[in-house]
Formats: sequence, structure tokens, C-alpha cells
Amino acid sequence: MILKVIYIFILSSSLFAVHLKTAAQQSAPKYFKSQSGAIVGINIDIMNAIEEIDSTISFEGTQNFLPFKRLRRYLEDGTIDVFFGFKKTNKRLKKYTYVDIPLYTISYVVANRVDDEVKINALNDIYALPKKEIILTVDGTGASRFLHNKHKFYIDDNAKTPTILLKMLIKKRGRYAFYHDLGLSYIIKTNSFENKIKILPTKFLTYNHYVAFSKHTPVEYIDRVRVALKKLEKNGILKKIYMKYNVDK
Repeated sequence: MILKVIYIFILSSSLFAVHLKTAAQQSAPKYFKSQSGAIVGINIDIMNAIEEIDSTISFEGTQNFLPFKRLRRYLEDGTIDVFFGFKKTNKRLKKYTYVDIPLYTISYVVANRVDDEVKINALNDIYALPKKEIILTVDGTGASRFLHNKHKFYIDDNAKTPTILLKMLIKKRGRYAFYHDLGLSYIIKTNSFENKIKILPTKFLTYNHYVAFSKHTPVEYIDRVRVALKKLEKNGILKKIYMKYNVDK
């Protein structure tokens, strides 16, 4: 009888509920509003898959957009526990705890208008042009920081979302738009911009997006999500979710 009670205690302890506070970033197809008004996207699908594979894990706040700068601050101070779809950098590794299972892979690319015949094989080709052209990007993102670190560009990063970014390009607020291929290709396709905007073939930096946790989040919570993600990676669900949003497949 005593052994049975101990066994039940161990079993129930291993299945403790994990409630994690998160938030969404307005950045299709990572997170975006559907026609019904619900926030959906590749990372929402991943969180839903985690909840299905481990019903004791739940995510709260998936229907709340936050500005990316505030989102990063909230993750650092523990206001939220976790964020899905984060690039890993040395600076961020000091602030957040990452799960080392890639969610999906993306690359920085340049888009321009379809009637522009310029060929860009390297970023040097842009600032080697006789006229100093403006490069558009999204405020507060890794793409913006990547360009600012190069120091040689005329950068306009007033766009708050990738969709606004491409609308600025169409209106000729700049000659180029710089962002990642997953986002640009999805927005071009879903907004029927194919006859207005093209993505140039050169990839400038390829990297993965991961799950990042606040340093305040209990280690045992992180371990539970890690186990679930590992299962999704092994059974091919992560790849299937990515392919759903990769319109260039």
C-alpha cells in the first residue's frame, strides 16, 4: 500500500501543470491576425502542437501583440516566461535561456520592385552604387541591427511590421527592403504583391529561430518544453508546420 502511494505521488509529480506566459510579435508568418481576428502563425502552431503532445503544458498570452522591444524587455524581467521565434546572439544568450532545438531556418534577403533591374550579389553592391539608395527594414528587429552594424547604409527602419515595410517599398519610400525570406515571401504571396515586388536570390545571413525563456522561468518548466519539442522534431511535426508557411517550397 505504501509503495502504491509513493508510485502515485511520483507519477502525479511528473505530470505537474506548466502554465507559461507569452506574447505575440506582429510579424507574419511568425504571428499575424487571421480574417476571424485571431492571432495565428507558425509559432502559434508550434505552441498548439506542444500542448497536444503534452496536455499539461499551456501557453497564455498568445492573443496579445506586443512591440518587439517591449516583448524583449518583458522576457528579460520575467513579465513573460517564454517567446517562440527568437534569433540566438551572444548578447541574448546572457539575457535569456534558449532551447537548442531549431524551430525553422530563415535568411536575410533583399526585395525590390519588379521593374528594377539592379543585380545585388553582396551588400557591397548596394553602397557601391553611384546614388546612395535608401534601404527599408523593420524597426527593432535583427534585420535592422544587422544593417546598422554595417554603418554604410541610408537606412529607414520606421516600418513597424513587415507588411508596412513592403507597402513603403511599393510607394517608393526606398529602393530596397531588407528582411528575412520567410516573412517577405509569405507577405508577397498573401497580399498578391507578386506583380509589384520581387525577392533577389542572394542570401546575406542564414540562421535559426528558437524558443527563448526568461532567466526567471523555472528550469523544470524549460525541460518539459524541451522534451515536447524534441518529440515534435523527431516525428516531423516541426518540419510540417514550417512547410505550411514556406510559400516558396
